[in-house]
Amino acid sequence: LQFLYFIERLIKMMFSVAAVAATVLSAPVGPEQIHLAYKSPTSMWVSWADITVVEGAQGTVTLTKAGGQPEQFPAVAMSYQYQSSSGEDTYTSPAIFHGIVNVSCGNIPYSYQVSSGGRSSPPVTFKTLPCADPNSEIVIALTGDLGQTVNSSATIDHIATGMQQSTSPLQMLWLVGDLSYADAAYGRTCTHSSGCNPGRWDSWGNMVQKVTQQIPIMVGPGNHEQEDSPTPKIGAPYVAFTSRMKGPDGANAPYWWSMEVGPVHMITMNSYMDYSVGSDQYNWLVADLKTVDRLVTPWLVVGLHAPWYNSNTHHHNETEEWGMRVAMEPLLAQAKVDVLFCGHVHAYERSHPVYNYKPTQGAMIEINIGDGGNREVLEADPADWRQPQPDWSAFRQNKFGHGRFHVYNTTHAHWSWHTIDTPEAVESDTLWFVRNEDLHGVQAYPTHNEKSH
Repeated sequence: LQFLYFIERLIKMMFSVAAVAATVLSAPVGPEQIHLAYKSPTSMWVSWADITVVEGAQGTVTLTKAGGQPEQFPAVAMSYQYQSSSGEDTYTSPAIFHGIVNVSCGNIPYSYQVSSGGRSSPPVTFKTLPCADPNSEIVIALTGDLGQTVNSSATIDHIATGMQQSTSPLQMLWLVGDLSYADAAYGRTCTHSSGCNPGRWDSWGNMVQKVTQQIPIMVGPGNHEQEDSPTPKIGAPYVAFTSRMKGPDGANAPYWWSMEVGPVHMITMNSYMDYSVGSDQYNWLVADLKTVDRLVTPWLVVGLHAPWYNSNTHHHNETEEWGMRVAMEPLLAQAKVDVLFCGHVHAYERSHPVYNYKPTQGAMIEINIGDGGNREVLEADPADWRQPQPDWSAFRQNKFGHGRFHVYNTTHAHWSWHTIDTPEAVESDTLWFVRNEDLHGVQAYPTHNEKSH
């Protein structure tokens, strides 16, 4: 059955790619790659691309609150160019629009459509995220290293299905780095059969649109977002990432940022910019942690790309992993961070509460989710895991999928990992987090037998 499901996914992905190609060849197509992002409790980003207009073109977001009248918000197109040092043709991006719309937090329904070049997208409905409130509820989808393969498409399909659930639907997508795998820096030296070029950002944006036009996508950078190895002839490091993706106010988004949604204070960090003690990123983290009020947002979670704890042989003990952990783990421990979500390693792993490589009661749990579907293959060989399994490692598995972090209230949250082995998103790993009444010290309760490779 799993083999038949894989064949079905492969055929579906082939038809999807063919449809996108046919759409592009039959341009003009109008707005595409539509996605939402959180900006503040009272505003959101609405972003899209349009290959039929040029930089400086005017666009519009028409937003209607349920029961209200339509409002229009402007957006002006920008674009960027990129050429790696290997000498391929210069890439010029489509016109990229970023509109800012005024909204009210608190699960308020809205509808919107975007317009540019004389064409408009079909109307789409969404609900705003919950306001910062210890008694509210939020369900966040998480994954990393997504890419745009048949496995990536299956992950997106499962997330899209989770958005439509009648109870506890997914309300936001959080990606912890390595988004499109454009790998434009490799240019003519590319070894991937699907190629390395900046245009893969466009196909990726269209692949995820079924999710991102309805719920906000919040992102952090991974190594594949740098696109600066070697230094490009035209463009700059992160140029595609920063031109296309947006984040919250009050930080260096999308490089690093924080936001408060429901009972959660979320932080995203950058493994590939200076994280040393006294750096801009380090000082920002110190300042941001001081703003956390656990009476308002009792849950404190962090996302970044390169894992601090990793018992896989791949990407083991890289500088960005141990160096960032040494610099920042004391800060996160002092702040009593509940969960650290990481990517980079293309396999799933969950730790016990851990500090400085030792299982530590009440410490942070790390969950590695770098297996969204990337094209660099799954680390699927049991020999990829270091033996014996470290004491701090609770569960590890070689599967593609996504996670769901469901925060119910001040004291209870549930984590589940869903693989893509079947048409339904099957729970492969689950965990309850239960907070003490004093709002400090979380107990973790796995709801299955913790077996690993």
